[in-house]
Amino acid sequence: MQVIDVSYHNGVIDWKIAKDNGVVGAVIRCGYGRDFTKYDDTKFKSNMDNALANGIKVGVYLYSYAKDLDSAKSEAQHANR
Repeated sequence: MQVIDVSYHNGVIDWKIAKDNGVVGAVIRCGYGRDFTKYDDTKFKSNMDNALANGIKVGVYLYSYAKDLDSAKSEAQHANR
């Protein structure tokens, strides 16, 4: 079973080719850090839409920088959007 971790760093992904090559799942980054739009992953929506359109199961993660409770709460809100 192949599951990949993707973010905007991977550029444009051809999800059909990924599926044809055995990818069954993807963990997709929604962003990083505190709950500010500027920290959203710019490829999140397209990665989610295209992975799902190709029958690939998805999970989501937020890259955390939290060092205190307030930051952790803000990051949780960010991932919850």
